[in-house]
Amino acid sequence: MLQITHGAATFLSELRRGQDVPETYGLRVFPESTEPGEITIGLGFTDSPAEGDQVTEQDGLKVFVAPELATPLEDAAIDVAGDDGATKLVFRPQGELQN
Repeated sequence: MLQITHGAATFLSELRRGQDVPETYGLRVFPESTEPGEITIGLGFTDSPAEGDQVTEQDGLKVFVAPELATPLEDAAIDVAGDDGATKLVFRPQGELQN
């Protein structure tokens, strides 16, 4: 199942508050567009999962993963990375995360 690191959960919760999104909303991970052989992953806050979404809660953040991405992302984690003082979200294999 897709994991969210503590740092990413904190970053996303702060982002949600900064956008005045209610704390009851969760993060939805979904395919934004699919070109042949290519998947673009979209992230957005929503009040409830879509039908068929895989649902989890990590570090107080609800996460809804679209069924099309549940298997491809099952061994991945959303983490944070910083370049030039800017924080961004990245996908990493779970095996690369430090405990």
